[in-house]
Amino acid sequence: MDVQVGEMFKVQSSCPLVTVDGYVDPSGGDRFCLGQLSNVQRTAASHRARLHIGRGVQLECRGGGDIWMRCLSDHSVFVQSLYLDREAGRAPGDGVHKIYPGAYIKVFDLRQCHRQMQQQAAAAQAAAVVGSIPGQSSEGGGARAASLGVDELRRLCMVRLSFVKGWGCDYPRQGIKDTPCWLEVHLHRALQLLDQVLHAMPPREHTL
Repeated sequence: MDVQVGEMFKVQSSCPLVTVDGYVDPSGGDRFCLGQLSNVQRTAASHRARLHIGRGVQLECRGGGDIWMRCLSDHSVFVQSLYLDREAGRAPGDGVHKIYPGAYIKVFDLRQCHRQMQQQAAAAQAAAVVGSIPGQSSEGGGARAASLGVDELRRLCMVRLSFVKGWGCDYPRQGIKDTPCWLEVHLHRALQLLDQVLHAMPPREHTL
């Protein structure tokens, strides 16, 4: 739901493959076992969902930063992925993608992410310039620039996935925080590129 359980699980760059499953074994360098995480406030819905995770998913880093996912569970997983949004012809952030058991699919493209963050940063910079010109309305200019925060750019650098239960317009759960067991995967290489993009912007834009 909306409560983070446990510490962030960090995967070393020496592990291009990592498995996230529902078992209770101790987590290792390339295996994150959700079953061994304790939570005294766990709901019945979360408990039931965790029982169905089973072998979970395998995430694979390919080509220096692209991420592929294999569904090893007997139940589908649901993914929020800007790459899959583009492939499906949907607006960014609009889709929730159902990944069926046995499927192996690309869920993150580093080049696309880098290009998107550059475009959004450039658009914010241009809007701020327009908004600062005397006589120009800041509505749609500086206002748009102000609305583009670092958090929004950071969202380009992550993939969210929910086990067993979906969310969005096709489900009774409106947001991912309404699902009983979900993950947020932060992609280190993409975050490095975002840091470079932000540092390359003029000083006034560092207030994003």
